Amino acid sequence: MNRISLIQNLINEREYSVYLEIGTYKGVSFLPIKCATKIAVDPKIKISLLKKLKLHFSKEKNTKNFYFEMTSDSFFQKRKKFLEKIGKLDIVLVDGLHTFEASLKDVLNSLKHLDDNGVIIMHDCSPPHQAAATPASSGAEAKKMGVEGWTGTWCGDVWKTIVYLRKKYPDSLEAQVLNTDFGLGVINPLRKCKDLKLDINQDLFQEVNALEYEYLISNNGKAIGLKEVS
Repeated sequence: MNRISLIQNLINEREYSVYLEIGTYKGVSFLPIKCATKIAVDPKIKISLLKKLKLHFSKEKNTKNFYFEMTSDSFFQKRKKFLEKIGKLDIVLVDGLHTFEASLKDVLNSLKHLDDNGVIIMHDCSPPHQAAATPASSGAEAKKMGVEGWTGTWCGDVWKTIVYLRKKYPDSLEAQVLNTDFGLGVINPLRKCKDLKLDINQDLFQEVNALEYEYLISNNGKAIGLKEVS
């Protein structure tokens, strides 16, 4: 199972109708997913007009697709009226900038607009080795660091967002990671989203930010609630 099949299964089983994807770029996951309303957010969307038109005129529930070529921070700040008009988000994929801070902001901002029965999926939450978990602002930057064991696979320190959520919201959010596709974080609200305090606790943020990859490994997956797909 990868992020595409997981998201599509959830859309089908829970009859979701509004899908937001943060980090669309070439549309690897956005294009094949079938949902009544799909929203793509990325500073650089590399999907051709032809592909957009084919998607729009297909018979596969892809008639309402929206593309926002901007950062996720700008999207949530400047497109509030759009989000209000769309209604609550059912399912969100967070696969943008692979940093702890950016991914945490994306999750918290998504929760502000998430339906109480909705779900957030995060990609790259279980780096396969230490080099893949190198904290950096981009994969290119991580590559330039020349870290030992570099293979070209880069997940960044997105995994820290799961650790943070499990520490701050143990009774309000179910946050765990499926052991597939470089770790698929699955975040389910356990109470109404509007009741959650979604500000960033700076002390906790600094505590989690200081954690290193060894912490993730030494906890045998407990820190992120790692579970097998079965």
